Amino acid sequence: MPIRYRWLMVGGYICFGLVLFALFAFIKFPGQQVRATVLTILSHHGLEHLRIGTIQPLLPPGLAFQEVSLTQEVNGQSVELVRFPELRVYLRTLLPFSNPRRLRFEGELYGGSVLGTVEWQQAGTTPTVGIRADLQGLRPGMHPLVTRLSQTAVEGKLMAAMTLQISSAPWQEGEGHLVLQGDVGSLSGLEVMGIKLPSLPYEQLAGEFALQTRSVIVRSFLIRGHDWQFDVQGKLGLTERLAQSTLDLTLYVRTSEAMEQQLGVVGTTLKQRRDRRGFAAFRIGGTLGHPTFTL
Repeated sequence: MPIRYRWLMVGGYICFGLVLFALFAFIKFPGQQVRATVLTILSHHGLEHLRIGTIQPLLPPGLAFQEVSLTQEVNGQSVELVRFPELRVYLRTLLPFSNPRRLRFEGELYGGSVLGTVEWQQAGTTPTVGIRADLQGLRPGMHPLVTRLSQTAVEGKLMAAMTLQISSAPWQEGEGHLVLQGDVGSLSGLEVMGIKLPSLPYEQLAGEFALQTRSVIVRSFLIRGHDWQFDVQGKLGLTERLAQSTLDLTLYVRTSEAMEQQLGVVGTTLKQRRDRRGFAAFRIGGTLGHPTFTL
């Protein structure tokens, strides 16, 4: 038999063996054990309310996490913070003992998509985890928390870039950065002091947030329309129960005289509190579960 055919036979047997191994791995994959291990590891980082439906193996090497959700209990009720119908995670570092170790993840999120990386690095005795994520085409109006907090309908899409660096401590002890950017949209059904506002189309939505130890610094969260503008700045003091996190925020509102006339009592209040720049400032305090609004 020619040597070339021998090599073809050897290659065929190797491929056949790999296919059998992959088939065996898919059939005998210990999904429940892997799920339990992942939930235990993430609970050490303050994600004890994370839920995962099932875990399936993928090719190229990776895992598919289905029905992933993170909730928090607020006033005795479970509130959804984030939900992925499916989150796919792939190995980027093939050597098991290399440092750092990297993963790539992707999935669908509220009408859009998320794509990012996770990096584990051993620095002495303390491992550190770095997360980078890019989010595209998110529809905030699809988030259940928006409808839970008010009857306001939000139209428009968001894109965001996020980084997070944590060690073995909960995520509240980490450091990170989040930048939001939105396209043209609108707010409708907004109610202030018992007065329902007209639909507010906006031309710009942008935000910048910094995660520091046990706090979130809101450098700016801006929504601007043709004749109005909202801008929020301040700080959130984080606790293990997010609903008890304290708020120390200032809301700056600017409206045109024509809009102030449409708003009645609210417009009069804005006009009276207007500073030289044309903004009226209000304080938002209390907690995430029970915010307070001070004129």
